[in-house]
Amino acid sequence: MKLVYAAIAILWVAIVVHSAATRKNPEDFVVTVSQSEVQAFARKQLAAMQARSFAEKVELCAIIFEDSEGQLQSSEVRAGNEATCDLQYFDEPGMAPLASMHTHGAFDADYDSEVPSLIDLDGDIESQMDGYVATPGGRLWRVDWQQARAVQVCGEGCLGRDPAYRPCPGDAVAASYTRPELAARDSRPVPEC
Repeated sequence: MKLVYAAIAILWVAIVVHSAATRKNPEDFVVTVSQSEVQAFARKQLAAMQARSFAEKVELCAIIFEDSEGQLQSSEVRAGNEATCDLQYFDEPGMAPLASMHTHGAFDADYDSEVPSLIDLDGDIESQMDGYVATPGGRLWRVDWQQARAVQVCGEGCLGRDPAYRPCPGDAVAASYTRPELAARDSRPVPEC
């Protein structure tokens, strides 16, 4: 019995020491990069992800973070399906998650994929970090979680465009959308082009 108690005590000490060693201090959360640097990083990463997203007809997603050296990095890019991608959120010592990013997959006339979805907006608000979305038409959007608004960073063709993409003249895309505006857009029928 003494050996069992000794083993449990050693295990408990190891757990306490490990927890203390990996506990984040307030300075671990000090972000040194600017929002414009994060946006430029997201644009570069999403531009590189577009071709694969179109070819595989899936959404691709990742988290942008600042590492302990002050450098921007991306988590592993994950593949979702045609209309969703499950971000693998992480919270590791020495890493400060800053933004989500994902593609909207290949062009499909049945999806309103040229704007962020309500799910995109709500997910970033819940995570309390901005999000970046690349569309099949080559648009780049920033979801500003604090303003609960999606803002178009650059328009059609500023990123790679799906060769199958067809613009829809009857479906105007605004420069920005609030949550109520996205909800209104989401509740209307997708225009036929």
